[in-house]
Order: sequence, then structure tokens, then C-alpha cells
Amino acid sequence: MRTVIYVPFALSLAFVGLSRLVCRRTSPRPAAWSVAVAMVVLAGSTVAALGLLAWPLAARLPMVAHLGGWQPDAVNHGVPVPELESIVASLVLAAIAATAFCHLSRLRGACVEISTMHVDLGPAAVDGLVVIDDPQPGAHALPATLARRGVVVVSTGMLEALDDDERVAVLAHERAHLAHAHRLFLVVAGLAAALNPLLVSCRGDLAFALERWADEDAARRSGRTVTARALAKASLAKLATLRPRISPSPFLGPNGGLAMELVRLGVPHRVAALLEPEPRGGRTWPAWLPAGLAVIGIVAVVWATRDTEHLFELLQAH
Repeated sequence: MRTVIYVPFALSLAFVGLSRLVCRRTSPRPAAWSVAVAMVVLAGSTVAALGLLAWPLAARLPMVAHLGGWQPDAVNHGVPVPELESIVASLVLAAIAATAFCHLSRLRGACVEISTMHVDLGPAAVDGLVVIDDPQPGAHALPATLARRGVVVVSTGMLEALDDDERVAVLAHERAHLAHAHRLFLVVAGLAAALNPLLVSCRGDLAFALERWADEDAARRSGRTVTARALAKASLAKLATLRPRISPSPFLGPNGGLAMELVRLGVPHRVAALLEPEPRGGRTWPAWLPAGLAVIGIVAVVWATRDTEHLFELLQAH
């Protein structure tokens, strides 16, 4: 138990580096599924491991020991988890519970905001598309609710920045987000990161894979070159309006801040991927490596749980 109980934490650290590699080097659809599933499983595994580490602290309480049928002092000698370690695990669990509660509160607020937007934009929707009169370039997928279907919202500023083929590509990209419920992926990943803070950076990797997934869907509809051009022009149009807020770097020149923002958003990598041939099955299998880590995490927690159960059965016998 002393060794295997820490495996989920080690796997979480390994997964942080692996998720970025998988999301940028493999097919986006299996990468997104694998990373999302791995985040959920690893989050559950680490919480379970913390629970096993914290349990001996509760087992030392006379009331709990009486119900379990062992002596409180026997826990100090029979369970290889120091009391200080159990205290730390209990505090971490309390902090995670508070973080998860705050995340759920923010999620509830986001759901209310989405419902309000649906009510405001509903009358203007035509075939799942809403065009708003706004010179600021913008396009996004407004996810579905229990009462309304998802819609694509695009501004007149974005439409004016693109030609006809590029508009089709941008709309196909946003409709792909709706068709594949990409918002749900991010919601689940956000909750997993709240339960396991080690996975916070992986949510950005997943978001990148989802964008690449939508890019590939749009490329099948409009062609890879057109989609790449639409992505580049749309990104530049949106960032051009934010240029006063982007601090230029004295080392990169007057446009250095804008260039760094494009890199941060992954636009150059996405454009480069679209200018390459469509990913084939040969690049698919590495995407499932994160899911393999998740399986190992499950096995480690099951093993540690059985060891813990066996230890307390021995305490009851003595």
C-alpha cells in the first residue's frame, strides 16, 4: 500500500507532458476522447487515493474504531500511513471539495448566461445561425440547453473579413463544435481539473484538440487550403481589434505581442496541420496512450483499496 497508493499522483504528472504531445502530434478526434477520459479517470483515482490516505486518521477516532471493531491505538502500528500524512491528505481533500464547489457554482452561472443568450438571440436564429450587427470580428458556437438547440453566432465584422468560401469554412467549424458536443468535453475536463489540480494545464491541451477536430470537419466541407486561410484571416481579424491591449515586446518588434498571442492560441500549428494531408489511421494509436495511463491508475487504486481492506481485517482479528 505504501508504494502503490502514490501511483495515481505519479501518473497525473506523467500525463501532463503526454497530453500536450498527443494533442499536437496525433489525430484530434481520438486524442480529444483519450485525454478527456484520462482526465476524468485520473481525477477520480487521485481523489480515491487521497481518501485512502486520509482514512487512517478517521480510523483512529474511538467512535469509528468501535464501529469497525479494532483498537484506536492499533492503527498506529498496523497501518503504514503516518498520522501527519493522513492529516495532509484530509486537508487536501477539503481544499478539493471547496474548489469543486466553486467550479460548480461558476458552471451554474455559465448555464444561466447561455440560457439568457438563447432567449435574446432566439428570434434572430435562422437554420441554426444568428448574425449580429457588430463590427468586431467574432464567431462562436452557443451550446444547446434542455429547451433549445445550439446555434452558431457570427458578427457582421467577421463576415466582412472573409470571402464566401472562407465564411462557409468558419461556419462549418463552429457547427462541428455543436455537432460533437465539444462544450461538454470542456465542462467535464474543467471538473476533473478542479478535483485534481495537477491536470489544470491539460484542459488547454484538450481545448486545442477540440479546435483541431473542428478544423478537420470544416476541411472536409470546404477543403484544407480554404479552411487554413479562413482560420488565419479570422484569427488575425479578431486579434487586430485587440492589438492595443497586447503589449509589444521590445525584443520582437512592434508586432511581437500579436505574434506571441497567435502562438499562444495555437493558430500557427493549426494552420500548418491543415496544410498537411488529412491524418490517417497510422497516427491514431498513440492518441490512446493517456487512456492507458488511466487504466493503470484504476488498477493502482483497486490494489491499494484491497490492501487497506486487508490491513483493517487484520486489525479486527487482533
